[in-house]
Amino acid sequence: MPEHFSQKTRYTSMNYLVQGWNIYRFLLSPDELRQILSPYHLVIFNAHVPKDYVESTLDEYIAAYSSLYNLLISGEKIIRQRDYPLFLHRGATSDLSNCLYGRFHLYEGQQYKSAEFREPVVGISPVALYIRIDDDKKLHCSTACSYSFYSEDYMGIALEYPKMIQYRFGDDYEALKSTETLNSYQDFIRLRDSIKKITRPLSIKAAGVERRLNIRVSDVVRYQLNGCYSFRKNGVIVK
Repeated sequence: MPEHFSQKTRYTSMNYLVQGWNIYRFLLSPDELRQILSPYHLVIFNAHVPKDYVESTLDEYIAAYSSLYNLLISGEKIIRQRDYPLFLHRGATSDLSNCLYGRFHLYEGQQYKSAEFREPVVGISPVALYIRIDDDKKLHCSTACSYSFYSEDYMGIALEYPKMIQYRFGDDYEALKSTETLNSYQDFIRLRDSIKKITRPLSIKAAGVERRLNIRVSDVVRYQLNGCYSFRKNGVIVK
């Protein structure tokens, strides 16, 4: 198994801590993804942004996603050193007023600001599907590996939303509580349900073994995956 796995356990913000993650992995065509995301605002929350930043455009995100998607289904190897600008992270929200920025600072002579959101937003992040067949012909599959180290195994994106939240109270933090009471949790539920309606779990066969995976794919893209680099390399057939 690969050495580098993502360890999503705790994220620190100026106003709150979160713990545990709801993760929903999927692969759609660019047109399908545009339709799913069109009711939402997209924002940057994992990096600082220019002082006049408000939100990101859906066109920018879909353009990058389309390039990765086309590389994937074409069978070309995705190379991190070349293709890293395409691996965008965004947050999806129905309420832009939740997405406040502060902590203004200078970087390389320009003024930037950082996220100080009232509630978490639904993260949209790239995912990889690690598939290997060992010397004993055992099939190994995992979505826990990081796309940063296994870019050639890119296999779509994931919705990510924390399970627990802990708000700052004075110099300390309140007790952890469920995020299900937050308004932004409904964004996660609506996005998840919209994706679920047009997808099914991805099932594959390799080395004589069939495996149902925790990535959902639409019928539009399901059989286009047979020619992707990772599947061809490992003799994988989509079922």
